[in-house]
Amino acid sequence: MKSSRLSGGFRIVAIVAVIVVLAAAGGCYVLDRNQAADHALTASGTIETRVVNLSSDLNGRVLQVLAEEGQSVKAGQALAKLDDATLQTQLAQAKAALQTAQANYDLLAAGPTAEQLRQAQAALDAAQAKLDAIKAGPRPETVAQAEANLAAAQAKLDQVKKGATDQDIALARLAVEQAKDALWAAQSSRDGICGNKMAPSYQCTAAQAQVAAAETGVQQAETRLAQLQAGSTPEVISQTEEAVRIAQAQLALAKQPYTSYDEKAAAAQVELAQSQLDALKAGTRAQQLAAAQGQVDTAKAQVQAIQLQLNKVTVTAPIDGVILSRSIEPGEMAMAGATLFQIGQLNSLEVTVYLPEEEFARVTPGEQASVHVDAYPNRTFTATVLRVADQAEFTPRNVQTTEGRKDTVFAVRLSIANPDLALKPGTPADVTFAQK
Repeated sequence: MKSSRLSGGFRIVAIVAVIVVLAAAGGCYVLDRNQAADHALTASGTIETRVVNLSSDLNGRVLQVLAEEGQSVKAGQALAKLDDATLQTQLAQAKAALQTAQANYDLLAAGPTAEQLRQAQAALDAAQAKLDAIKAGPRPETVAQAEANLAAAQAKLDQVKKGATDQDIALARLAVEQAKDALWAAQSSRDGICGNKMAPSYQCTAAQAQVAAAETGVQQAETRLAQLQAGSTPEVISQTEEAVRIAQAQLALAKQPYTSYDEKAAAAQVELAQSQLDALKAGTRAQQLAAAQGQVDTAKAQVQAIQLQLNKVTVTAPIDGVILSRSIEPGEMAMAGATLFQIGQLNSLEVTVYLPEEEFARVTPGEQASVHVDAYPNRTFTATVLRVADQAEFTPRNVQTTEGRKDTVFAVRLSIANPDLALKPGTPADVTFAQK
């Protein structure tokens, strides 16, 4: 019985001891939790920059590259220029087409002028006169003239075939003598004028021209005499016979100048001229003005489209930043969509850190944090929380230990002011959040 009482007392002591230990442990746990809530929250990450891959919207040869790697640039600053010769030519053509379309619209809107009406009436009168002439048949005076031309051609042919008479040859010899006399007179006059030192030079020049003309006259007269003495050649006879045939064809045409087809064509021309005159008198229709306005609008759109393309031949920086890389040189071809420059916004950097589940609730977007880097041990940089991830993820391998990677964390992204560009992308950084 005694032994039993001792055993029961021992169990009571043991239970009390366990309760004391658990209470002490709980107190330590609560103390640790309170201390954890009071200490500053710190996490590490790597500084990053937002990079813009800048490309051209056009294909073209690069004329100029205006920025180098490492150079600071402002938004809107020109970085490269492409060849715009083809676009300039297209723009000139588009502007000319626009002017033509606008002029056509203005003419239609203004309506017909008195001169246009006069010309349309004159065209109608001329077409009607031609139709009347066709219907009236050949004119007697036209036929008479054609017959006279044929008779003259036939008489000349008869004379050519017959040959020159003695009288013709005598007249040709007389013409030669007269031409020679004219040449001698011209030479004498020239010698007198050109030999006179007091005479103006232009008189001597004129006298020499008269001598040249007289020499030509002698040559022509002698050639004519030689032809008459030699008689008609086959070539001359053939040419004269051809002249007779032409005269015969002209006489036939004068007697029968028009066909039924000619009369129909002339009547159609009258109808066309009448319709054009009627259209002018009626004025411009609303449909015509609308169509002309459509042509103007289309031409304007074409000009604007080309001007928009011309605005793109200069590649400009979309943001303030620093040229991180350049992949184009003058003379090379820039392809649309291919990266020409990489621009980093170094005056405002970012860092992402990862907080465990029990800590992320202490951080809210917009609050301030302190950033320290090894390169500046005595300097504190200011950061602002941009966002806290909405979903947990497993710890990135480059941040936590092997053991820690098994836990889930929340990403917190912060913006770091870097006005003097002291911080560089890729630098490890420690972020300390304010105590709460």
